[in-house]
Amino acid sequence: MRHTNCNNPWQTSEFKGIKTLYLILKNSKFGRMRFWLIIIFLIITNNVGYAQQDSVIRVKYTPEFRFTDGLYLNFSQARNNNPIPPSRINSRNDPGDFNFFRNLVEEKTISYFDSFGTQEEVNTDQIWGFCQDGKLFINYNDEFNRIPIIGQACHFIADVTVIDTYNDPYYYDRYDNYYNSYYNRPYNRTSRSREMRQYIMRFETGEVLSYDRESILVVLMEDPELYEEYNSLRKRKQRDLMFFFLRRFNEKHPLYISVR
Repeated sequence: MRHTNCNNPWQTSEFKGIKTLYLILKNSKFGRMRFWLIIIFLIITNNVGYAQQDSVIRVKYTPEFRFTDGLYLNFSQARNNNPIPPSRINSRNDPGDFNFFRNLVEEKTISYFDSFGTQEEVNTDQIWGFCQDGKLFINYNDEFNRIPIIGQACHFIADVTVIDTYNDPYYYDRYDNYYNSYYNRPYNRTSRSREMRQYIMRFETGEVLSYDRESILVVLMEDPELYEEYNSLRKRKQRDLMFFFLRRFNEKHPLYISVR
C-alpha cells in the first residue's frame, strides 16, 4: 500500500494549485518571472503568519495577571486579550492619562484606526468594554463596570434600572379639586430606581447570567462532581455557598489568557 507523506508540502491542495499555475505560465519568459514572484510573496507572507502565531502564548490566569490596556470592540477581542491600543485611538485626551479610557467612554462615539490604518468610528454603547491599568471593564446595563473576579466564571456587580408601576387611589386631581377615589378613577404611578445586582460572565462564551443558584448550577454542569455536591444541598444552603462553589469551579478549571 502506498502512503502519502503528510510532511511533503507538494501533497497539499495549496501547492498543487501552485503547480497548476506554473504549468500555465511556464511557456513565456514573463510568465515564469511572474510565477516566481508569486512564490516569493507566498513564502514571505506564510513565514510572517507563522511568526505571528508563534508570538502568541497562553498563560494561566492568576490575580497578579494584567490584561492589555486598550479598547475591546467585541468579546472576541477581550477573550483573546487583543484590544485596540491607545496609540490607535483618535482622541484629544492624553493616552498616557490614567483616566484616559474612563473619559473616552463618556463620549457618544469613539474614533480609532484599524489594523490597516483606516479610520473607523463606533458608538460607545456598542463596544464590549475596555482595559485600564490591567483591569477589565465590561459595558453592561449602560455602564462600564469592573470585573474584579476573573476565571472561567467571572463575577461582577452592576446597577440596573428598576421600574415599578403601582395604583394610587388617592391621587389628587388639581382640576376638580377632589380625590379621584371618590369618583372611582384610580391613577397608575410609575417610579424608577437604580439597584445593584450581581452577575456571572462565562469567559469562554461571554454569556452573562444573573448571580443566583440556578446560574451556579448551569456553570457547574461542566463539572459533574461539583454539580452533584452543590445540587444535593438544601436551597438555602445553596444560596449561602454560591460564591464558595464558584471559586472552587475556577480553581479546578483554570483560565488561560493569550499574551503577545
